[in-house]
Amino acid sequence: MSIADEPGLSVAGDLGPIADVRSVGLTNRLLTASRIGTSNRGRVLETLHRSGPASRAQLARALNVNRATIASILQPLIDTGKLVEGPPVAASRNGGKPARPLWFSHDGPLIGGVQLSPDFVAAALMGIDGSVRRQVQVDYERTATSQTISAAISEATAGCFSNTELIGIGVAAAGMVNTHTGSIISMHLNHGLDGLDVRAALKQQYDAPVLVDHHPRVQALGDLWFGLGRGVQNFASVYTGEALGFGIVYRDKIVRGREGAGGESGHTTVQIDGQLCRCGRTGCWETVATLGWLCKKSAQMGLDEAATMTSEKLAAQSDDGNAHAAELMDLYARNLAVGMANNEQVLASGTYIMHGDVCGGGPRMLSAVQGWMTRLAPERGMPPLVLFAEQPDIITLLGGAGLVLSSTFATTV
Repeated sequence: MSIADEPGLSVAGDLGPIADVRSVGLTNRLLTASRIGTSNRGRVLETLHRSGPASRAQLARALNVNRATIASILQPLIDTGKLVEGPPVAASRNGGKPARPLWFSHDGPLIGGVQLSPDFVAAALMGIDGSVRRQVQVDYERTATSQTISAAISEATAGCFSNTELIGIGVAAAGMVNTHTGSIISMHLNHGLDGLDVRAALKQQYDAPVLVDHHPRVQALGDLWFGLGRGVQNFASVYTGEALGFGIVYRDKIVRGREGAGGESGHTTVQIDGQLCRCGRTGCWETVATLGWLCKKSAQMGLDEAATMTSEKLAAQSDDGNAHAAELMDLYARNLAVGMANNEQVLASGTYIMHGDVCGGGPRMLSAVQGWMTRLAPERGMPPLVLFAEQPDIITLLGGAGLVLSSTFATTV
């Protein structure tokens, strides 16, 4: 019996968290009999990855199927070394056979992750269990040409992926991205990235599927598969710094417009007659809640290190008793919360996992942002929860692995 035959479970969701199926080369069609087993296996593995190590019985309950069905799917994966059994866990007070949690083998398939930013390209070789085996970063100037950036991509990925069999490469790209073609449409902070065909460049070097998506969405996949979003059905992953962006997860799926549109939350309007933004519009959220604004405001208030002000420096000055720094921190927290509260009015994400510069502000900044979110968001019982990412330096690369796994678990292992 297949999972599709079991009560309470459908194969309709076999495409996983990727909403725009064209970005992974799939088409809308019914599952054939030959693909039902593959789909069921993907559903089981995705559930295991999201929930953490689990026994056969726990997986059967989570998917509302019997243990025989789960066992028939899992045993070949154990036999081929993709899954391993952990030490027995003591039975409950009610007795029974001790359970043996299953998890992904450290020696299992390998995945490539790439982060392409205005200043650098980072690559990481990762296991299916989320372990990072190798990591390389190559920097370049904001004035770099597309040829220089392409050479940097080649250098960074060669340092991680050469002579390695990969099940896929997931790329988090800065700027506006076309997920269908795997290219960057435009990037305001570094025009050398404009029009760069990232997928084609990597396909020339590596015999593996290449998936390219907008940085905040890949960051959200990192949160979903490996970070604070694990087990959370609805949340927003928020990138902060020189730019602002959202990766939205709704009912365990990434929200994405056609061909990768959306996610440019920093260019939503928060003040109609506000400052001119680098995108050419006025009053964008980025004009009042990014490092550029913070540095300018710090200079106006006479703070030390104004030209290079960050949330970390602002928190340190506040902790030293500087009243102006404390005042600016509260204002910055309010401006950040405004954009998230607007999202709460529309999508009610409920949980906001913040990354980038703001995390350097520590508990003091977190408390300030949470306070403003509580004040600005709709009053519907519990206020939205604000969290600071625990591993912001690696979560986007892990999101690249999540991008691959979202596709891989929907098709093959």
